[in-house]
Order: sequence, then structure tokens, then C-alpha cells
Amino acid sequence: MENRQTKKIRILRIIARLNVGGPAIHTVLLTDRLNNDKFESKLIAGQLSEGEGDMSYLAKERNVVYEECQDLQRELSPIKDIKALLKMWKIIRTYQPDIIHTHTAKAGFIGRSAALLYNLFKNEAKRIRVVHTFHGHVFHSYFSPLKTNLFLFLERFLGRYTDTIITITPLQKQEILSLGVGKEIQHQIVPLGLDLKRFYIQPRDNGILKGHFEIPSEKKLIGVVARFTAIKNLTLFLETAAELLKNFNDIHFVMVGDGEEMSLLKEKAEALNITSSVTFTGFLKELHLVYADLDLVMLTSHNEGSPVSIIEAMTAGVPVVASAVGGVPDLFQKDFHEMLCPANDKDALVKACAKILKDHIYRNAFIDAHQNQIYQKYSFDRLSNDLSGLYQNLVS
Repeated sequence: MENRQTKKIRILRIIARLNVGGPAIHTVLLTDRLNNDKFESKLIAGQLSEGEGDMSYLAKERNVVYEECQDLQRELSPIKDIKALLKMWKIIRTYQPDIIHTHTAKAGFIGRSAALLYNLFKNEAKRIRVVHTFHGHVFHSYFSPLKTNLFLFLERFLGRYTDTIITITPLQKQEILSLGVGKEIQHQIVPLGLDLKRFYIQPRDNGILKGHFEIPSEKKLIGVVARFTAIKNLTLFLETAAELLKNFNDIHFVMVGDGEEMSLLKEKAEALNITSSVTFTGFLKELHLVYADLDLVMLTSHNEGSPVSIIEAMTAGVPVVASAVGGVPDLFQKDFHEMLCPANDKDALVKACAKILKDHIYRNAFIDAHQNQIYQKYSFDRLSNDLSGLYQNLVS
């Protein structure tokens, strides 16, 4: 019989869906890396919502085979949620993981509830360990107060039965703790880890935007890379663009992404009379080539965890102006906090963007202060080492 010391640690990783964004990248890369001589990993993903970008191509590129749970969806649906819970319980019973690690709110609810039910019938010595990662949270700006309070109640309850609660920035940890989710001893900060080398080594001004989308070469490009959903507050991006265009005639705006608000955003650009200065690209895969042509990246969200678009932009040597929400301030060096703006503050965004556009010395200093530091801190090697140690400590 295989000795416990040589047996691989079996991890069941669960995410609500492989839509475009940081959590999907994070989970696919981890599933790929943590299939080795120490770990065996299985990935479960739910179904995409209508209009969402599909990032399952990344799993195919990495030869990561995942199991889709059709009833695990973002929207609340008592019948489907119960079906997803029962299916997850069956998967746990069959796979017999040592650790269940859930990512994103809905997967956290379904996966941890199934683990709790399963553990109720197990001897304590054989109990499955449970880990949950908050990539962001849904406790404001997503749902009605009634739904928000329901989610908060569920998170507080499930937090009692979660061995390790992972947050990805210090500010996010403070926020989650202040809401009464888990105790200090359960929390651990594990920053995101991404495959950033291609962003770091890609030459500047050698991308795909200007040529492919017929944007004049002399224009400076200000972009946003995001899912087109309400939480991203992209109408504010367009309102800021309209103000900047009053004082700068050498700029052009690029919106990279797609989603349910695409039509609304195009209508907003038309209402602001800036359609000739805004390019909607749709989803683009080769994002290192996108950032190579951008001169400035903006983030206007109501709520965020640790946005991948900022991490990728800074690694690519692109300055960033952002709303100071969630874990965003943790990405900025203190000397450049004036590039952080209050949420939903158009005037502050305009002022910060204008400084980057006008002051080349400041712009270069921003790049020098962030590029190497972000590349090192958010490398995937660091993430896999962090979680390998965490998993081994849990099972031992």
C-alpha cells in the first residue's frame, strides 16, 4: 500500500466559470502546475452567463482537462443551486480530495457547502481541508441590499468551516475581516500569480492596435481592458474621455473587451459625440501586444480585488490611473498615490490622466517604480510556491 508520506496531495479546485478575467487565469495555471510529483489536481467549472467572454481556450492551451458543472452558474437559482450542490457532493465522494479550494463567490458557496455536508459524515482525522480565495467580493455594488445581506450571512456562516481564507491584498483582508467573515487566524494573504513574462519582454510600440484598427500612428492611446459589466463602471471611462478630448487633440481611446453592456457603451459614446475617438475592439487574446501600443491604462470600477489589467499593464511598462477601490491601492507605490482617484470621481480621473500625458519625467518615473516590482511580486512561480507550502501544511 502507498505510504502516506509519498502519496500525492489531491486537490479539488472549483470556480464558478471560466470567463475572461483574473480568477480563470489563476485557476487554470494552478491546475496545470500542481499536477506533479507532490500534487494531483482536478478542476471543476460552472457555466458561462450569456454575453460573457469564454476563457476556456487557456485550459486547452495548457492541456488542462476540466469538468463542467452545468448547474453551477453566477445567477441565483434555488433549483439549479441545489442540483449543483448535489453534483459537487458526488464529485467529492468519488474523487476523495485532501483539499477543496474554491474561487469566486458562487463556487465558494456551492463547493464549501458540499464539503461541509461531506465532512459531517467523516471521521475528524480524515476531514477534507477547505480553502477559499476572495479574488474580489460581492458585498457592495453588485446586488440589491437584500441579496447582499444574504451573501454576507452565507459567507460568515461558511467562514466558520473554512480552514484557510485567502485574500490577495492587505486592504482586501482588512475589508473582509471588518465584515465579520472568518477570524484573523484563518486569513492568509496570497497575492495573485500570473504568467507575466511575455508582458515584461514585449517591446513597446510594437503591438496590434494602431495598425489593425487603423488608428493614426501619432495618437497616444488610452485604454481599458475589462469585462463590459456594470461593476466596471465603464460609462465613467467614456465621460472621462470626453473631458480629456476637450484639451488634448492627440489622444485616442480603446476599449478592449465585451459583455452585456457593449450596446449601452456604444450608445453612450455616441451621446457624448466621441465615437470617432473611441475604438471598441471586442475580446482580444494576445494582450501583451495590446499593452505594447497603450500609453495609459484606466480603471474606473466600483469594486475590485486585485485587477489583472493593472498588473499586466504595469508589467508591460504602461502607467495606470485607477479608482481607489478594493485592493487597487496595494498595487501602487506610495509616491504615486495621486494616480489613485476616489470612486466615481470624473474630475480626479481627468486630472490624473492629464498629468501622465503632460509630464514625461513623471510618466517614466511611474514606470520605473512599478514595472520590475510588480513583475517579481506577481509571478506565477511565487504563487505556486506559496500555495504548495500552504497545502502541505494543511494536510500535515
